[in-house]
Amino acid sequence: MNELKSQLIINAGIRIAEQNLVNAYLVKRGDSEAGSIFVKIDTLDGNAKLFCRNLSYDLENDRTFVEFVDQYPDNKIKTLDVDKRISKEVMIDRDCWVVEIEDKNGFNPFLNLDC
Repeated sequence: MNELKSQLIINAGIRIAEQNLVNAYLVKRGDSEAGSIFVKIDTLDGNAKLFCRNLSYDLENDRTFVEFVDQYPDNKIKTLDVDKRISKEVMIDRDCWVVEIEDKNGFNPFLNLDC
């Protein structure tokens, strides 16, 4: 099974954000085929969340799927600390993608993708 291309996932997530009147920015363009994807959700209160794409396999349904995993579940993280983490990730993986979403309610359009 072919993995859905990173660029298509990014475009779909940004389109969902725009349809929900949420600001979405491509901060760093990565490899269009298979670059890692990081999604920063800035809640505009000095805090942010960070999600990373994870490719998973559902053995019961014999299906590969993409999910976005919260890197700091149930924690409020300062925006500056999330930015530092992203900078480290970019140094490790120059082919990664970084998308920033600005939404005070923490809406993550990438969680609504079915891919």
